[in-house]
Amino acid sequence: IKKVTVGPRDLDALVEMAPDAPLMTSEDIEATARVFHLMPEIADHVCMGDAGRRFRDSMGNTELAHLLEHMTVELLARTNIAGDITCGRTYPVPGNERAFDVVFPCPDDVLVTSALSSAVWIMEWAFTGGGEPEPDVDAIVDGIVNLVQSVSEPADGGDEAAEQGAAEDGGLGCTAPETSEPADGELDAEIAASGPF
Repeated sequence: IKKVTVGPRDLDALVEMAPDAPLMTSEDIEATARVFHLMPEIADHVCMGDAGRRFRDSMGNTELAHLLEHMTVELLARTNIAGDITCGRTYPVPGNERAFDVVFPCPDDVLVTSALSSAVWIMEWAFTGGGEPEPDVDAIVDGIVNLVQSVSEPADGGDEAAEQGAAEDGGLGCTAPETSEPADGELDAEIAASGPF
């Protein structure tokens, strides 16, 4: 993650793949399978990519940044505190084939950045040979929830003071974006309405 920008509605992460890392999931199918083994639900995400309506249709041959987007959305969904965050968008960065903008609705910057950084950690594990210990996705989700709750608990000054402080820090200033059609070159992920969430 090269840069994270938290705006009034979205969190935008500039992600760049390491020079020796694959760009496409098809370049390391074993690593992609490791991710699927940990998060099989991502295969059923609705996906507005070119290959079909479900992420399973493109998962075997898509950009690693697109996989990262779906992993982050899955972690957010599993927290049960992400509200309207059911989608993300991935855009290639012109002039740099290894860089992508990955964008998420942002009702809580701690929540979204925690899920994104956790997804990066899981991806690094999967694409560097796996090994033991295997990431415990349930424990990771619990950690994200505990972190969010620990920073959003009221201070001694009461609820009003805590809400004022959070608003000044920008932590509550984001809302889910309006739904729009994906633009050319944009990949879009969304949790399936029929999924477990």
